[in-house]
Amino acid sequence: MVKVTQPVDSAHLPPKVRELLLARKTARDKHDFALSDQLRTQIAALGYLVNDQGDDSAVLKLGDKDTKPAKNFLLLFGSGEIAKSSVDIYRRAFLAFNKRDLRISLITTPAGFQPNVASVYGEIKEFLLTSLPDFNLTVDIVMANTHQDASSPALVSRLSGADIILLGPGSPTYAAKHLKNTPLLDKIIELVKNGSTLILASAATLAFSRYTLPVYEIYKVGEELHWLDGLDVFTQLFAPLTIIPHYNNTEGGSGLDTSFCFMGQGRGLQLLSLLPPSTPIIGLDEHTALLIDLVTHNQTIHGKGTIHDLTYSKNRI
Repeated sequence: MVKVTQPVDSAHLPPKVRELLLARKTARDKHDFALSDQLRTQIAALGYLVNDQGDDSAVLKLGDKDTKPAKNFLLLFGSGEIAKSSVDIYRRAFLAFNKRDLRISLITTPAGFQPNVASVYGEIKEFLLTSLPDFNLTVDIVMANTHQDASSPALVSRLSGADIILLGPGSPTYAAKHLKNTPLLDKIIELVKNGSTLILASAATLAFSRYTLPVYEIYKVGEELHWLDGLDVFTQLFAPLTIIPHYNNTEGGSGLDTSFCFMGQGRGLQLLSLLPPSTPIIGLDEHTALLIDLVTHNQTIHGKGTIHDLTYSKNRI
């Protein structure tokens, strides 16, 4: 059952629902929880879900797929977007929408070069559907694996009406290359500016940044330290920003520093010195999310880690 954190105004409830809510409150005050559950069922039959985290007059209306979300966010994961620890993070954001029927568009571009791209994003879809049963989720995997795909009017039209847009793992440079100057990217920005929520994880956080780090090219291929221009979407939605996910990564063990998104601290400091002074940069720990309210610009951190202000200054390096 959905636990509503942002209630529907009781003044907008039908008289019968208000009557049942009052009876349910009386039953709960008397600790008659069997009757309370029966009344909850009657309320649900009228199309409303009861919030048991606060005032019993707080409910969420069912069948609200045509309702605009009450909030829209930029939700950035350093990693762990389908880990058990992320369920409460999604729930926190989704409850704030004050809406149960949610349509999610998963865009595959960051992993478009991988033979198993369908499986990667299929796993994300399955995670969302099984981990958040309180919500009526419709999840559409949009296979936009190339620049040509991202320029297809038929494919772009599938995003219409999306409450949530999610891009995740893969290669940040591949994502930036194949989304740049495409109708799909324009549509994403348009939707988020008009109330949709954008969720980015891992590679996608870098691709949408002002600058993007060529992780594979440096870490796997051995190219010289450098940056490439990212899609710079954060500037249009919130503020100029570059995100470094996997900031506290330890996959290399004691013998290899893989922090700073696999670059290691030493190379990370060198990379920062290559950027213009005062470039806003945030390091985002693994299994950690930064939630930004795109109306109030309020920022909160959730998960196992924290964020790190890496804004480059010659006095700090």
